[in-house]
Amino acid sequence: MVDRSELHAGRTVWTNRGEKLGEVIDVTEEELIVEKGLLVWRKDYAVPLDDVREIVANEVYLNHGPDSLLRAPREIPRPTRRTTH
Repeated sequence: MVDRSELHAGRTVWTNRGEKLGEVIDVTEEELIVEKGLLVWRKDYAVPLDDVREIVANEVYLNHGPDSLLRAPREIPRPTRRTTH
């Protein structure tokens, strides 16, 4: 298991096949919150810390590929943006 103190927001997350998955936006006691996608297609996913294989040069590598991210970890609803007039 990876030392939680090494996980920080802003680190790039990679799959087990070397594909860029997204960016870390938060770390909880049990999960890594990963932002995947661009602009309106952005989604946040909770990835269990047990799924982190290693951290190399400040980049996070997972034990699985993107198909597993979309299937297993839960999607985190993004907050709705409020506009003021």
